[in-house]
Amino acid sequence: MKRVFAILSLVAVMFAACEPVANDVTNEAQQIKLTSAAEMKIGSGSTMAFLTYEILEVVEGAEVTAEANVEWIGSFKYNQQGKITFSAEANPDDEPREGVITVSYDKSQFEVKVIQALSEAPTNKEIKANYLQGKYYGLQGGMYNYYIAFSDLGMSSDNMFYTPNAHYYIVDLYMMEEPADMNNIVIPVGEYDYDPTNSGIENTFVESWSWYQINDEAGNASSTNQINYDKGKLIVEEGKVTLEVTLQINSIQETHKVVYEGDYSLLDCTNEGM
Repeated sequence: MKRVFAILSLVAVMFAACEPVANDVTNEAQQIKLTSAAEMKIGSGSTMAFLTYEILEVVEGAEVTAEANVEWIGSFKYNQQGKITFSAEANPDDEPREGVITVSYDKSQFEVKVIQALSEAPTNKEIKANYLQGKYYGLQGGMYNYYIAFSDLGMSSDNMFYTPNAHYYIVDLYMMEEPADMNNIVIPVGEYDYDPTNSGIENTFVESWSWYQINDEAGNASSTNQINYDKGKLIVEEGKVTLEVTLQINSIQETHKVVYEGDYSLLDCTNEGM
């Protein structure tokens, strides 16, 4: 009896499978298709490039349009049927970057990924600092002074910035907040702007003692290798401190983002001079 019931059930399922499916929506026919590569690699410099397409179904009044999801791709031109030219700005970064171009025609569209190579001489640089060190001088001119440096090689044995071949990003920071713990002196959480005029505004780091320093093999840095910032911001979070600055190196403006993650503690120099 169970076998007969199973056979009848199977027949019912077979008949049901042959019935039309209600509300069956079929995809509309594709009206345009890409005929060049779906992934395009371009050089790091300012570049002109193109992609090609084919219109499969002509739609009266419809036009081919293209747009990118990044600002460095643009200037789309449609002068030739089946071809779209565009421009890409030079990549200022020390990493490759990507953008996506979307081409539309009536109700159809396709995408092309554009991968631009990294700059061999980047002007946008992101640096991971191995060390965040410095000194706390207490009240200086009515504000609390934190003197810090991000670096690759750390301070010298005399707790100065004289390590041979080291690179330092020095910040001379003033604020109205003193350390919460004098046994573990850290910079209070917050954002601090660069003061290029040394005007004495609180919660800023000043031009006179803030710079990017490049030491020679003896641990010295000439005045030409102490490069002041043009603009800057210090961002202090729990477990992470970030310095963002622009500066002129060999007459070229660069943007550096220096990041330190981890624990650190500044030396207590409240009884010393600068």
